Amino acid sequence: MYPYFQKNQKPNPSNSSKLSVREASPADPLRQFLAENPAFGTLLFQVTGGQGAVPIERATVVISKALPNGHTLSVTTMTNESGKTAEISLPAPRRDKSQTPGGTDVFATYDALISAPGTVPVVVHDIPIFDGITTIQPVALSFDVSGARRDEAESITDTEPNL
Repeated sequence: MYPYFQKNQKPNPSNSSKLSVREASPADPLRQFLAENPAFGTLLFQVTGGQGAVPIERATVVISKALPNGHTLSVTTMTNESGKTAEISLPAPRRDKSQTPGGTDVFATYDALISAPGTVPVVVHDIPIFDGITTIQPVALSFDVSGARRDEAESITDTEPNL
């Protein structure tokens, strides 16, 4: 995994595995986000191809969260031979927010870009992360039979994660 926090830059999986913060200040968007989301939930991906029949090994998964002022919190990981990522711990609101009538912001949402050589990249939007819960996000990549390089990812907004 390659967590990092930068302003106005695309995810870069070649970054070191340490969290780096740029342009930090007392009003830092990362600190504000972490203060609002002091708990953690976990996320893992199951990436397949061939209509779910073939696990995709070494698919790159970039999980991101847009923060104020053009900042982004991002984590990059890869799938194993079974097409699964390791569990990734992500900030989420405390679960007691969901136990109060009318509670808002009971989960945090993240986006993910999933890509692998020979496939069409996929972007999954608004993946919910709850305090203390492991979310399993299935992703089915389509094989790119045209052989053309894809610059645009397929966008998915209506898949339900397995909670």
